[in-house]
Amino acid sequence: MHLEPEVFYRFDPAAAAVPVVVDVSRSGRLYPIDFRSPLPFSVLHDNVSMYVDEIWRDAPKHGATLLQALFPNTYIDANRHELDLTPDMIEGEWPVPLEPTVAKSGLGLLKSKSRYGEPLQERKLTVAEVQHRLDRYWRPYHRELASVMDRMLTAHGFYFQLSCHCMSAVGAPTHADAGKERMDFCLGNLRGTSSTTDFIEFIAETIRKHGFTCSVNTPYTGGELNRRYGGADGTRESVMVEINKKTFMDIASFRKTAGFDAIQGVARAVLETVARRARERIA
Repeated sequence: MHLEPEVFYRFDPAAAAVPVVVDVSRSGRLYPIDFRSPLPFSVLHDNVSMYVDEIWRDAPKHGATLLQALFPNTYIDANRHELDLTPDMIEGEWPVPLEPTVAKSGLGLLKSKSRYGEPLQERKLTVAEVQHRLDRYWRPYHRELASVMDRMLTAHGFYFQLSCHCMSAVGAPTHADAGKERMDFCLGNLRGTSSTTDFIEFIAETIRKHGFTCSVNTPYTGGELNRRYGGADGTRESVMVEINKKTFMDIASFRKTAGFDAIQGVARAVLETVARRARERIA
């Protein structure tokens, strides 16, 4: 294990290494001392991908590398582009033109809203404060992830990336599917641009074989981690994996439920089959 204090854990393969990386960017619970929000902590914590790091913790046993962010995505979101900001969040002028996309709904690099639409920031942040968050947290996480996958690409000519999160059972007001119930799992490859169709359907079929429902590219298609590191040519297979919270936790108490073991079992099955696919491709 390698630790970058306050930024990430990297767990290296505990079995014969394969070019498979699992990244967990939104389970961080180490709130930096300068973090401020008018929201109650329970509301903030609801934005954390709770237990996702634990669900996928067996990745190294299958030869994969696991990278886990330690900082909360409500502080700065590693799954958003570094320019995905709106000017009204910043005190001062950003040195280059901003490129707000998801930020327009309040869920960009820096959240202006919680998933249910409550104002999340106490005040505007200065340019220096935002740059600090990028330099101290966002960029080191991406440097480490890129370094891991570059080594895999050099050694084997390909890699498989699973970008892992969890989602609410029903679409929140800030989401495109507001009020709609969701399946047990959602996989995304940015509508065919961050992985091949064959790879994402392979994962979906593994999940369905275990009795769980699984949607593809709805309600989510993927994020910056897929856009940045994935491709459609088969050498950089990057898939987002969202797990419905209702399958493994009580959203009121944040405690695991009896369904947790089954969900972790599906994750192990996905890891086993993806690792086997990687070994077969190397052979």
